[in-house]
Amino acid sequence: MAINTKQTPAHKRHIEIDGQQIPVTEEVYRVYKRPLWVEHKRQEREKRCRDERGNRCTGNCSKCDKKRTGSILSLNRLVDETGVEPADPVDIAEMVADKQLLEELYEALNELDPDNRKIIELFSMGISEREITAEVGLSQKAINKRKTKLFSNLRERLKNFI
Repeated sequence: MAINTKQTPAHKRHIEIDGQQIPVTEEVYRVYKRPLWVEHKRQEREKRCRDERGNRCTGNCSKCDKKRTGSILSLNRLVDETGVEPADPVDIAEMVADKQLLEELYEALNELDPDNRKIIELFSMGISEREITAEVGLSQKAINKRKTKLFSNLRERLKNFI
């Protein structure tokens, strides 16, 4: 492309340097702007979708349903493609209350004597009273009474957190 060396003042080019508009020739302007134009073009090409062979698409991107590397993500599209629903919003106050409840529960469990703690742990794992009797060495009636009393005490201690 031939550059017009006989520029009229109306076609004068300017570049901005330190906030000042500096008049330059067409050639200097093009040399200065070329890297910016190249980067802009690269970004535009990056946004184009690709076909099955990896070639860039030449169609209208606004009507294309293919994924593009530079495109904006859509939550609806993610749900449709993966089937994964986003999590519900988290209630911070509820989360803090749950954390306080758990801390109090752990503290209460740590204060139990080893036999009672063992009964609670085994029961929380879904083990029956009969199986707990074999593990702890007490009768089933004793296990039942201890379990009832332990849960009653825990419930009383944690009632302020529930």
